[in-house]
Amino acid sequence: MAEALCRQHIQNTEDTNLQDWCIGSAGCWAYPDMPATEKAVIAVDKYNTDLSNHSARSVSASLLEDYRLVLCMEDSHVSFIKRHFPEAADRVFLFSEMINEKFEVDDPVGKSQSAYDGSANAIYSIIKNGWKKIVVLSFDRFAC
Repeated sequence: MAEALCRQHIQNTEDTNLQDWCIGSAGCWAYPDMPATEKAVIAVDKYNTDLSNHSARSVSASLLEDYRLVLCMEDSHVSFIKRHFPEAADRVFLFSEMINEKFEVDDPVGKSQSAYDGSANAIYSIIKNGWKKIVVLSFDRFAC
């Protein structure tokens, strides 16, 4: 959901420097090639965002090399990446840190539509209110 909402935010921006950004997502414990859940598709559709073609992938060293900034939803994700991919440690943040807070965005898998909607709302709010920090940290990192 975060990847799709971030892509949507970039499409809606007037800053042409961001139009060619590499935006992606991967899970620490993802099942590769799994589609987005129907509830996730519904949750982001409320923001005019499409997840119907999403395909899950697992985080890897080669994948992390391609990104300037790595934003994680949960503390366990931050810890996992820093432990298994220490070369990326300085680029890894908890997503909520983009709004200068520190809380986890709940993983709604297996939960109600309301839980998916709540997570999508939290992600959207962080992107909207933390965009300036996301841009600053991204341009302060490796090129994509």
